[in-house]
Amino acid sequence: MLMLGVLCAIVPDATAQKQPDVVKRESSLGVSFVSVPGTTVLFSVWETRLSDYEAFVRDSSYAWTYKPHFAQKPDEPVVGVNLQDAIAFCNWLTNNERTAGLINSSQSYRLPTNEEWDAAVNLFRGRKSQAAMEEKVQDERTFPWGLQWPPPPKVANYAEHEIPGYQDGFQFTAPVGNFVPTQEGLFDLAGNVWEWVWDREVRALPVGSLRGGSWAYFRPECLASAYRYEVPAELRAPTIGFRCVFDDRQRTATILADAETLRQEASQKRQQEMKPGVDPKEVAAMQKRLLETSSKTPTPDATLLKPAVKGSPFVNTLGQEFVPVEGVGVLVGKFEVRVSDYEKFVSAEGRAWGRKPPFLIGDVQDHPAVGLTWDDATAFCAWMTKKDRDAGLLPQGASYRLPMDAEWSILTGMPPETGADPAARNGGNKLHFPWGNDLWTPPASSVNIDSEKTPPYRDSFSYTSPVGSFSANALGIHDLGGNAAEWCQDEWPGSPVERVFRGGSWLSSTKESLLSSARGHLQAGGARPDLGFRCVIAF
Repeated sequence: MLMLGVLCAIVPDATAQKQPDVVKRESSLGVSFVSVPGTTVLFSVWETRLSDYEAFVRDSSYAWTYKPHFAQKPDEPVVGVNLQDAIAFCNWLTNNERTAGLINSSQSYRLPTNEEWDAAVNLFRGRKSQAAMEEKVQDERTFPWGLQWPPPPKVANYAEHEIPGYQDGFQFTAPVGNFVPTQEGLFDLAGNVWEWVWDREVRALPVGSLRGGSWAYFRPECLASAYRYEVPAELRAPTIGFRCVFDDRQRTATILADAETLRQEASQKRQQEMKPGVDPKEVAAMQKRLLETSSKTPTPDATLLKPAVKGSPFVNTLGQEFVPVEGVGVLVGKFEVRVSDYEKFVSAEGRAWGRKPPFLIGDVQDHPAVGLTWDDATAFCAWMTKKDRDAGLLPQGASYRLPMDAEWSILTGMPPETGADPAARNGGNKLHFPWGNDLWTPPASSVNIDSEKTPPYRDSFSYTSPVGSFSANALGIHDLGGNAAEWCQDEWPGSPVERVFRGGSWLSSTKESLLSSARGHLQAGGARPDLGFRCVIAF
C-alpha cells in the first residue's frame, strides 16, 4: 500500500500508558528523525531543505521549476511546493531507500497528519488521549514558545517588522536549525515556512492544511500552535514548504497493541477493585455507555429519529445513513459499517472480534470494520433489525441484510450485466470502474487502493481509511471501489459454503480486481483484513 498512508493514533499519555522508547534514525539525505511523545512516527528535525528537494528533482526528472522572488541557500527550506509536490518527494525518498535496502516494505516517509503535528508542537490534544477542558482551552491560546505575546526575541522566523518590538534577523527564509528546537529536537515548528500536513480526509477537489506560520506572517491568531490554515492542495507560494515523518508500520502496530493491552489490564483492574455486591448488569451497562460516549460517532437520540420509510433517506440508532437508489427496492447504507458500529454490536451481544487486524487498534472508530466473516456480518444485520424495531424505527416487515450481488452492481452505476449468476457475470464488463468513469487510472484522490503498485495514481493511506474519505458516486454511495471489499448476501454458484464479495480494497492493485464487475468468493466462515460489509434495509 502507498507509503503515504496513515495509521494515525494518539498514543495515550504517560499517566495511563508506558511511552515508547526514544528512537532516532538518519535518512540517506543526512536528515535526523526523532520520536515524539503522542505519536508512533519519527519526525524530521527540520523542514525539507532546498538541497534535498533539488536532489529529488534531478534524480526523478520531476516537473518543478518554481523560483521565489528572493535568493535561497541550499540549507534553507524549499518553498513553492504544493501538496502533491511534497507527497512526490516522500514517495521518491521511500523508493530510493527501499531500492538501496536501507528500509523495508513496511517503512516509509510521508507527510505528518494534523494530530501528529499537534503532538510535535506539544499540544495537550496531541499528546493525551483525553485532554481536560482547561487543557483544551489552553491549547487554543498557546504558541510554540508559550502563552506570551509578542514572542520572545529570535524565537522563530516571522515577519519581524510587523510584530512590534520583535526581531529575528531574517527577511525571508532562514537556514534550517537557526532557532531554538523543541525538547525533542525539532526546529522551526514555528515560522520559517508553512508546513504541509495531510489528514485522512481526502476529497475529489482536495484541500490541504498548513501548520506553523512562516517568515511572512505576524497575526497572533495565525501563529498559535493550534491554528490550521486550510488552502487548495494545488497552491504553490514562497511561504510554503514541508517536513517528512518516518513511519514504521510494524513499530506502529506494536506500540498500539501494547497500549491496548495496558488499557485492557487497567480496565480489568478497575473492575476487580469495585465493591462486592455490584450488579454485573449495572457494570455491563456502564461499559456500554462508556463505549458509546468514547466513539467519534456518538449514538444519536432515538427519540429524535424518524422511522424508516421505503424511498426516503433514513438515519438509524447508530447514526448510520441510508439512501434510496432508483432501481433498487432497498435503502442503501451510504458507508461501509464502521469499527464503532461493529464494536457496539460486539459489546451488546458479548461476542468476540477474533480476527480484528492490528491496524484497527487506536483512533480508527470511523474506519470500516474488517476481518469479519459473512456470519459476523449477517449476525450484525439481525442485531440491527431487532435494535431498530425495538426503537420503533423499523416496521415489522423491514429488516437489515447484506446487498444482493445484482443490487451491488446497480449501486456502482455500471450498465446492465448479462449472465445468470455472479460467476457468469464476474468480470464481464471490462470498462467500468466504481469511481464512475471508463478509464483504468482513477481520478486523483478518488479511491483507497494499493496505489504503490498503481502509478501514477496515489492515495494517502497504508491501510483502511475513514469511511467517506473519498467522494460519493452519483448515487450518493461511498467506497464501492477500494477501502474494504464487501460481503454480499449471495452464495457463490456451485459452492453452498461460499459467499460472494464485491469491490476492491486497500490491498487491490490490478485492473481486473478493481472493475465494477469483479467478484470474489470466500467461505462464509472465512475472514480477510480487507473484507468488511455495508447494510441495506429491505421492506
